[in-house]
Amino acid sequence: MNDYAKAIGAAAVTGMLVGAAMVSTRTVSADTTPETLAFLRYAIGLALLVPPALRGGSARISAKDLLAMGGLGILQFAILMLLMNYALARLPAASCALVFSTLPLVTMCLALATGRERFSASRLCGAGVAVIGIVVLLAPSSAAGQGAFDLRAWAALLGATFIGAACSLLYRPYLARYPALSVSAFAMFVSVVFLAAICLVSGAPLAPRLSAAQWANAVFIGLSSGLGYFCLLWALGRLEASRVMAFQALAPITAVVIELLGAAYPPTWRLAGAFVLVLSGVWFGTREGRAPKG
Repeated sequence: MNDYAKAIGAAAVTGMLVGAAMVSTRTVSADTTPETLAFLRYAIGLALLVPPALRGGSARISAKDLLAMGGLGILQFAILMLLMNYALARLPAASCALVFSTLPLVTMCLALATGRERFSASRLCGAGVAVIGIVVLLAPSSAAGQGAFDLRAWAALLGATFIGAACSLLYRPYLARYPALSVSAFAMFVSVVFLAAICLVSGAPLAPRLSAAQWANAVFIGLSSGLGYFCLLWALGRLEASRVMAFQALAPITAVVIELLGAAYPPTWRLAGAFVLVLSGVWFGTREGRAPKG
C-alpha cells in the first residue's frame, strides 16, 4: 500500500473516530463540565501519544515553530472545543453537527483564497453532496430544541468551524519539516496545560465523579482523540487539507451506525439514502489521483 492510500485510510479513520467519540460523549457530558471533559479528553489522548513520541526520539524544533505549533494546539483543542460546547449548550445538537459538517467546504474556500490549493470541481461537488447527505440525515431533528436564534451561539459555532478549517491548513508547513507524531504530541501537550488552567480558573474539577461505565467512555474518547489527531496530521502531511477534511463527513454517519447497532432507533430508507449521499460525496471528493505538493 503506497503513502497516498495510507493517507486516505488515515483520514477515513479520523472521521470515524470522531463519530464514535460523539456517541461516547453523550454518556459523559451530563455529569461533568465542558471544561473538565475537554481536559480529560486531551490528557488521555496525550498519554497515548507520549510513549511512541519518546521512543521515536525528539525532533529538533526551533523555538519559533514550537510557539506556532503550541498556538495551533490551543486553537484546535481548547478554543474550538470551548466554542463548540458553548454552541451545543444553546443550540440543537443536530444543528451544530450540520453546520460543522460544512468543514470541508470552508477548508476548500480558505485553501483557494490563500492559494494553497487549486480549484477542483469534483472535490467541490463531493463536499456539496456529502453536506446534502448530512442534511437528509439530520433534517428531522435539526429544528428541535430551543435557542435557534441565539446569535452568540451561532457565532461560536461558525467560529469553531472556521478555526477547524484554518488549523488544517496552517499545520502543513510544520508537518513538512517535522514528524507528525512530534507535532501531535507537542500541540496536544500545550492544549492540555491550557485546559488545566481553564479548569482551575473556572473551578471545574480535573477529575470528575463518574461511574465505571462513564470512565470507560471517557477513556475511549481520549484514546480516540489521540489516535484520531495523529492520523489527521499524518494525512495532512501527505494530502491537501480539503481532501483530508472531506472524510469528516463520516463522523455523523458513524455515530448513527453505532446507535443503530445499539437499537437506539430502527433503520429507515431516509437513513439509507443519507448514507449513500455522504459516501458518494466522500468518493467524489477523493477519487482524483495524488495532487502535487505545494
